[in-house]
Amino acid sequence: MAPRTAKPATRPHLKTHRIERAGRACLTNARRLLEDAQQLEDFGSPSTACYLSAIAQEEVAKSFLLALVVRDVVPWDKKLLPVLSDHRCKQLLCVVMDFLSPDLEAFVESCNAVVLRNELPRMPPAVADALNILRYEKIGRWASKSWCWAEDPEYDRDALAIANGRQERVKQAYIYVDIGADGSATALPTMLTVEEAQTERERAGRLLALAERLLDGDAAPGLDFDLVREAFRILFAQA
Repeated sequence: MAPRTAKPATRPHLKTHRIERAGRACLTNARRLLEDAQQLEDFGSPSTACYLSAIAQEEVAKSFLLALVVRDVVPWDKKLLPVLSDHRCKQLLCVVMDFLSPDLEAFVESCNAVVLRNELPRMPPAVADALNILRYEKIGRWASKSWCWAEDPEYDRDALAIANGRQERVKQAYIYVDIGADGSATALPTMLTVEEAQTERERAGRLLALAERLLDGDAAPGLDFDLVREAFRILFAQA
Protein backbone atom coordinates (compact mmCIF):
# COMPACT_ATOMS: atom_id res chain seq x y z
CA MET A 1 0.00 0.00 0.00
CA ALA A 2 1.37 3.37 -0.97
CA PRO A 3 2.03 5.72 1.97
CA ARG A 4 -0.48 8.45 2.54
CA THR A 5 0.65 11.92 1.71
CA ALA A 6 -0.50 14.98 3.57
CA LYS A 7 -2.75 17.35 1.67
CA PRO A 8 -0.94 20.54 0.75
CA ALA A 9 -1.95 23.51 2.83
CA THR A 10 -4.23 26.00 1.11
CA ARG A 11 -2.21 29.00 0.03
CA PRO A 12 -3.56 32.21 1.57
CA HIS A 13 -3.99 34.00 -1.76
CA LEU A 14 -6.04 31.09 -3.14
CA LYS A 15 -8.38 31.22 -0.15
CA THR A 16 -8.76 34.97 -0.53
CA HIS A 17 -9.52 34.57 -4.22
CA ARG A 18 -12.17 31.98 -3.43
CA ILE A 19 -13.81 34.27 -0.86
CA GLU A 20 -13.74 37.20 -3.26
CA ARG A 21 -15.47 35.11 -5.94
CA ALA A 22 -18.14 34.16 -3.41
CA GLY A 23 -18.67 37.82 -2.55
CA ARG A 24 -19.06 38.73 -6.20
CA ALA A 25 -21.48 35.83 -6.71
CA CYS A 26 -23.65 37.32 -3.94
CA LEU A 27 -23.65 40.66 -5.76
CA THR A 28 -24.61 39.02 -9.04
CA ASN A 29 -27.53 37.32 -7.33
CA ALA A 30 -28.55 40.59 -5.65
CA ARG A 31 -28.65 42.31 -9.05
CA ARG A 32 -30.85 39.53 -10.42
CA LEU A 33 -33.24 39.93 -7.50
CA LEU A 34 -33.40 43.68 -8.00
CA GLU A 35 -34.14 43.29 -11.69
CA ASP A 36 -37.01 40.96 -10.78
CA ALA A 37 -38.16 43.46 -8.15
CA GLN A 38 -38.30 46.26 -10.71
CA GLN A 39 -40.36 44.10 -13.07
CA LEU A 40 -42.80 43.32 -10.27
CA GLU A 41 -43.14 47.04 -9.55
CA ASP A 42 -43.95 47.61 -13.23
CA PHE A 43 -46.58 44.85 -13.14
CA GLY A 44 -48.28 46.30 -10.07
CA SER A 45 -47.00 43.97 -7.33
CA PRO A 46 -45.01 46.30 -5.05
CA SER A 47 -45.29 44.15 -1.91
CA THR A 48 -43.59 41.16 -3.55
CA ALA A 49 -41.10 43.54 -5.15
CA CYS A 50 -40.27 44.91 -1.71
CA TYR A 51 -39.70 41.40 -0.40
CA LEU A 52 -37.22 40.69 -3.20
CA SER A 53 -35.40 43.95 -2.51
CA ALA A 54 -35.11 43.02 1.18
CA ILE A 55 -33.64 39.64 0.20
CA ALA A 56 -31.24 41.41 -2.16
CA GLN A 57 -30.03 43.59 0.70
CA GLU A 58 -29.24 40.47 2.71
CA GLU A 59 -27.27 39.03 -0.22
CA VAL A 60 -25.32 42.29 -0.37
CA ALA A 61 -24.64 42.07 3.38
CA LYS A 62 -23.01 38.68 2.80
CA SER A 63 -20.80 40.22 0.14
CA PHE A 64 -19.93 43.08 2.50
CA LEU A 65 -18.71 40.71 5.21
CA LEU A 66 -16.76 38.61 2.71
CA ALA A 67 -15.18 41.78 1.32
CA LEU A 68 -13.98 42.67 4.82
CA VAL A 69 -12.32 39.25 4.98
CA VAL A 70 -10.67 39.82 1.59
CA ARG A 71 -9.34 43.17 2.83
CA ASP A 72 -7.92 41.57 6.03
CA VAL A 73 -10.26 43.56 8.26
CA VAL A 74 -11.98 40.43 9.60
CA PRO A 75 -10.18 37.06 9.77
CA TRP A 76 -11.87 34.15 8.04
CA ASP A 77 -13.32 31.75 10.58
CA LYS A 78 -16.06 29.13 10.55
CA LYS A 79 -17.83 31.27 13.17
CA LEU A 80 -18.75 33.58 10.29
CA LEU A 81 -20.77 30.92 8.48
CA PRO A 82 -23.88 31.27 10.69
CA VAL A 83 -23.71 35.05 10.19
CA LEU A 84 -23.88 34.55 6.43
CA SER A 85 -27.05 32.48 6.72
CA ASP A 86 -28.85 34.23 9.59
CA HIS A 87 -31.37 36.83 8.40
CA ARG A 88 -31.11 39.01 11.51
CA CYS A 89 -27.31 39.10 11.36
CA LYS A 90 -27.44 40.25 7.75
CA GLN A 91 -30.00 42.90 8.66
CA LEU A 92 -27.63 44.17 11.37
CA LEU A 93 -24.86 44.38 8.78
CA CYS A 94 -27.19 46.43 6.59
CA VAL A 95 -27.44 49.00 9.42
CA VAL A 96 -23.66 49.39 9.23
CA MET A 97 -23.74 49.62 5.45
CA ASP A 98 -26.46 52.27 5.58
CA PHE A 99 -24.12 54.37 7.72
CA LEU A 100 -21.31 54.00 5.18
CA SER A 101 -23.56 54.64 2.17
CA PRO A 102 -26.47 56.79 3.37
CA ASP A 103 -29.34 58.20 1.36
CA LEU A 104 -29.08 61.81 0.21
CA GLU A 105 -30.74 63.32 3.28
CA ALA A 106 -28.49 61.46 5.72
CA PHE A 107 -25.42 62.22 3.59
CA VAL A 108 -26.12 65.96 3.65
CA GLU A 109 -26.67 65.89 7.42
CA SER A 110 -23.39 64.05 7.94
CA CYS A 111 -21.50 66.56 5.79
CA ASN A 112 -23.12 69.50 7.60
CA ALA A 113 -22.10 68.05 10.97
CA VAL A 114 -18.45 67.94 9.97
CA VAL A 115 -18.15 71.00 7.72
CA LEU A 116 -20.61 73.47 9.27
CA ARG A 117 -20.71 72.40 12.91
CA ASN A 118 -17.07 71.20 13.15
CA GLU A 119 -18.13 67.93 14.74
CA LEU A 120 -15.77 64.98 14.69
CA PRO A 121 -16.93 61.96 12.68
CA ARG A 122 -18.68 59.53 15.00
CA MET A 123 -20.46 56.25 14.77
CA PRO A 124 -24.17 56.50 15.67
CA PRO A 125 -25.31 54.34 18.63
CA ALA A 126 -27.48 52.15 16.37
CA VAL A 127 -24.47 51.33 14.18
CA ALA A 128 -22.11 50.70 17.09
CA ASP A 129 -24.61 48.45 18.81
CA ALA A 130 -25.47 46.62 15.59
CA LEU A 131 -21.80 45.59 15.58
CA ASN A 132 -21.74 44.80 19.31
CA ILE A 133 -24.87 42.65 19.07
CA LEU A 134 -23.52 40.85 16.01
CA ARG A 135 -20.22 40.08 17.75
CA TYR A 136 -21.37 39.29 21.29
CA GLU A 137 -25.04 38.33 21.22
CA LYS A 138 -24.86 36.39 17.96
CA ILE A 139 -21.35 35.07 17.27
CA GLY A 140 -20.37 35.06 20.95
CA ARG A 141 -23.37 33.06 22.10
CA TRP A 142 -23.11 30.63 19.19
CA ALA A 143 -19.49 29.97 20.19
CA SER A 144 -20.28 29.53 23.90
CA LYS A 145 -23.68 29.46 25.61
CA SER A 146 -22.19 29.28 29.11
CA TRP A 147 -21.22 32.93 29.57
CA CYS A 148 -23.30 35.87 30.70
CA TRP A 149 -22.84 39.59 31.28
CA ALA A 150 -22.05 40.85 34.77
CA GLU A 151 -24.61 43.56 33.96
CA ASP A 152 -26.95 43.39 30.98
CA PRO A 153 -25.84 45.95 28.37
CA GLU A 154 -28.22 48.70 27.34
CA TYR A 155 -28.22 48.42 23.58
CA ASP A 156 -29.61 50.98 21.18
CA ARG A 157 -33.35 50.39 20.82
CA ASP A 158 -33.38 50.17 17.02
CA ALA A 159 -30.39 47.81 16.78
CA LEU A 160 -31.87 45.58 19.47
CA ALA A 161 -35.26 45.52 17.73
CA ILE A 162 -33.63 44.29 14.51
CA ALA A 163 -31.73 41.62 16.45
CA ASN A 164 -35.03 40.55 18.04
CA GLY A 165 -36.67 40.13 14.65
CA ARG A 166 -38.56 43.36 13.97
CA GLN A 167 -37.25 43.74 10.43
CA GLU A 168 -37.67 40.04 9.70
CA ARG A 169 -41.32 40.24 10.72
CA VAL A 170 -41.84 43.24 8.46
CA LYS A 171 -40.23 41.37 5.58
CA GLN A 172 -42.38 38.28 6.12
CA ALA A 173 -45.51 40.46 6.26
CA TYR A 174 -44.89 41.46 2.63
CA ILE A 175 -45.88 37.99 1.38
CA TYR A 176 -47.38 35.80 4.15
CA VAL A 177 -50.81 35.58 5.77
CA ASP A 178 -50.58 35.31 9.57
CA ILE A 179 -52.79 32.72 11.26
CA GLY A 180 -53.93 33.24 14.86
CA ALA A 181 -54.39 30.71 17.66
CA ASP A 182 -58.07 30.30 16.79
CA GLY A 183 -57.25 29.49 13.17
CA SER A 184 -58.35 32.83 11.74
CA ALA A 185 -56.30 35.06 9.46
CA THR A 186 -54.91 37.79 11.71
CA ALA A 187 -52.93 39.72 9.09
CA LEU A 188 -52.86 39.81 5.32
CA PRO A 189 -49.74 40.63 3.28
CA THR A 190 -48.82 44.28 3.64
CA MET A 191 -50.03 46.36 0.72
CA LEU A 192 -47.33 48.82 -0.26
CA THR A 193 -47.19 51.60 -2.82
CA VAL A 194 -44.85 51.53 -5.79
CA GLU A 195 -42.97 54.46 -4.22
CA GLU A 196 -42.30 52.42 -1.05
CA ALA A 197 -41.05 49.49 -3.12
CA GLN A 198 -38.78 51.82 -5.09
CA THR A 199 -37.31 53.18 -1.86
CA GLU A 200 -36.43 49.66 -0.69
CA ARG A 201 -34.94 48.79 -4.08
CA GLU A 202 -32.91 52.00 -4.17
CA ARG A 203 -31.55 51.22 -0.71
CA ALA A 204 -30.42 47.83 -1.96
CA GLY A 205 -28.73 49.54 -4.90
CA ARG A 206 -26.80 51.88 -2.60
CA LEU A 207 -25.61 49.00 -0.44
CA LEU A 208 -24.68 46.95 -3.50
CA ALA A 209 -22.49 49.75 -4.86
CA LEU A 210 -20.74 50.00 -1.49
CA ALA A 211 -19.98 46.27 -1.34
CA GLU A 212 -18.70 46.34 -4.90
CA ARG A 213 -16.34 49.23 -4.14
CA LEU A 214 -15.11 47.32 -1.11
CA LEU A 215 -14.39 44.21 -3.19
CA ASP A 216 -12.70 46.33 -5.86
CA GLY A 217 -10.20 47.60 -3.28
CA ASP A 218 -11.40 51.21 -3.18
CA ALA A 219 -9.29 53.08 -0.62
CA ALA A 220 -12.35 54.92 0.73
CA PRO A 221 -15.36 52.78 -0.20
CA GLY A 222 -17.82 54.52 2.09
CA LEU A 223 -18.42 57.51 4.34
CA ASP A 224 -16.36 57.25 7.56
CA PHE A 225 -15.08 53.82 6.52
CA ASP A 226 -12.07 54.14 8.84
CA LEU A 227 -14.39 54.18 11.87
CA VAL A 228 -16.18 51.02 10.79
CA ARG A 229 -13.00 49.22 9.76
CA GLU A 230 -11.38 49.87 13.12
CA ALA A 231 -14.50 48.74 14.99
CA PHE A 232 -14.58 45.47 13.06
CA ARG A 233 -10.87 44.89 13.68
CA ILE A 234 -11.18 45.44 17.43
CA LEU A 235 -14.31 43.32 17.83
CA PHE A 236 -13.20 40.43 15.67
CA ALA A 237 -9.68 40.35 17.09
CA GLN A 238 -11.43 39.07 20.24
CA ALA A 239 -13.35 36.33 18.38
